[in-house]
Amino acid sequence: PESHLTLVARRRYFRCVAQTSNTSTGLVDAKPGADPAAELVDAIDLLEREFRTFTMNLTRFKHQVNGNRLDRIALTVLGTLTHSGPSRLSTIADKCGFDPSTVSRQVADLEKAGLLVREVDPEDRRAILLKASRSGEQLLTRLAQGRRKRIERILTGWNIQDIETFGRLFARLNEATVTYGEQNALELEQELNHG
Repeated sequence: PESHLTLVARRRYFRCVAQTSNTSTGLVDAKPGADPAAELVDAIDLLEREFRTFTMNLTRFKHQVNGNRLDRIALTVLGTLTHSGPSRLSTIADKCGFDPSTVSRQVADLEKAGLLVREVDPEDRRAILLKASRSGEQLLTRLAQGRRKRIERILTGWNIQDIETFGRLFARLNEATVTYGEQNALELEQELNHG
């Protein structure tokens, strides 16, 4: 639980945000007579709590089913290859946001499992391209179909309008995550390393 002083400080901060922000963003849209700073704190607290719960539930689910199978990073690499087509290791590392040594280990595991193949780059015979094998593509197809089924199950009882609204808002969250990705990563790095 937050201390009273921390809560007061957050409300003061968000009051400044409320006074200076552009209300067309929709972030500050207080009810008549309500304290916009307090409403914003409460709304962000709720979102943060629910997002944390969602992340923990998803992580718990993946740990329960993955066991000693392929690492989730390997599946990310395989999925990126399937969407991007044959690519060099450095390109995949860049697209996934992992360092090349991490991708190299995952590529070795994928290759050993028969889910990935190497081929010569026709534009530069000295370079090697990585490509999802037929088995790799089939695995990702099964996973996508299963994911769709699980999402439909989770959304049981939701009406179409709620699903569409949630989808649009989730897309906005994803866009903002990309927009502020570097800044957020830098701040997190500082928080982890400098207390």
